[in-house]
Amino acid sequence: MVRAVKIECGISFRLRDNKATAPTPITCFVEFNGKPVVKIPTGTKILPSKWNADKERPIGGMKAMESIEAGSITEKLSVVRTTVENNYREHVNRFKNYPYKEIFKVQVMQSISGEATAPKEEDRPHPSLLNFFERQIKLSRDGKRLIIKGPRKGKPYRENTIKSYEGTLALLRDYMGNRKLKTLNFDDISMDFYHDLRNYMFVDASFSLNYFGKVIKHLKLFMKEAEEEKLHGSVIYRSKGFIKVEEETDAVYNDIKQLEAIYSADLTGHPGLKNARDLYLLGCWSGLRFQDYSVLEEKARVSGDFIHIETEKTGVFVAIPILPITGEILERYRQEDGAYLYPKPISNQKLNDYIKVIGKMAGLTQPVTISVPDGGKRVKITIPFHDAMGTHTARRSFATNMYKHYRLPALTIMKITGHTTEANFFKYIRMTPQENAEFILETVMTKNAKESVEA
Repeated sequence: MVRAVKIECGISFRLRDNKATAPTPITCFVEFNGKPVVKIPTGTKILPSKWNADKERPIGGMKAMESIEAGSITEKLSVVRTTVENNYREHVNRFKNYPYKEIFKVQVMQSISGEATAPKEEDRPHPSLLNFFERQIKLSRDGKRLIIKGPRKGKPYRENTIKSYEGTLALLRDYMGNRKLKTLNFDDISMDFYHDLRNYMFVDASFSLNYFGKVIKHLKLFMKEAEEEKLHGSVIYRSKGFIKVEEETDAVYNDIKQLEAIYSADLTGHPGLKNARDLYLLGCWSGLRFQDYSVLEEKARVSGDFIHIETEKTGVFVAIPILPITGEILERYRQEDGAYLYPKPISNQKLNDYIKVIGKMAGLTQPVTISVPDGGKRVKITIPFHDAMGTHTARRSFATNMYKHYRLPALTIMKITGHTTEANFFKYIRMTPQENAEFILETVMTKNAKESVEA
């Protein structure tokens, strides 16, 4: 698991040589995450006899140094301390992880000197993968790193994507701490690293195969971008063995009868559950992702029989038909002036919790067997159906019901779900081999019967 990051760092000032007979440099020592220690030059010197090691400041008094000189040193050290604290807190607040010591040192020194230009070559941190990760994340946040392909080509990365990068960076730091590695350079990305990272994520951290696949996807992306900048010559990340693995999840969907049971469930006295149910059903009948159907009031526009919205993940504008249940729900939130307020938005986690309660109250208690990740493998468990429901069940329900129950063509449904390939779309269709066979049989028999009548 990703560890908690302390918002404060340790700062102390020490002399380079406590026994020197001439003025010796004062160095700022910065400690965070236990180790490493970052040593930052303060640009000041002092005689050891004029230095109070306990209080970490010049000795005052008549026998000490001149008050003006002592005050100048004290002020300089105060500036260094404040600069270190500000840089550290800014990094932790932004990235939710500890800074990489070499690049952090350069940033602090630049801040102290007021330089706006790049550091001198001799001060430049040793190129490493983590340095590059941090830089690309910062460029993404600043809107200077743009998407190079797909429907959002040329646009900045969205917050969820950047947070995903930060999650991978935090995991790599945890991996380094677990393996007691001081650095992770481009040349360290080998097949041995690939297998060791996989082992760490499955055995030590108990992450899923799909999460491992996401980390590898980010690694391959940033290795490619760094190679294009000629920061390394490693090509192993492009090997067929260095693959972004993924597996199809055992997610459930709500069929038409289940959606009717959810809609009809008696939730009297539970206004929070009523709001959550309406929010969930809007997702079930629109095909939108949670980040879209949870903020309709902010992003959606109703025009006639359609909801128009720009999807968060892909940035594509879609038109959603207002189907019967959707229309009934929207009418409950219509203002006297005709405007819609929609259900109140709630967090993903809270809606996940509510959906399970609502499913139970709707009678969806039948057992269902699903597979869950366990050390890089999947094991079968049997749970009540309502416990297998979540926010993403809504989108899967829409795709499956439109294809299976209403017999709509895949490409038609994809115009709403935003899938760009049929392969990805069919990952959303929840049909067992038996259901698939029944679907084919029923479709063919219906077609034959219709042709017989017409003949």
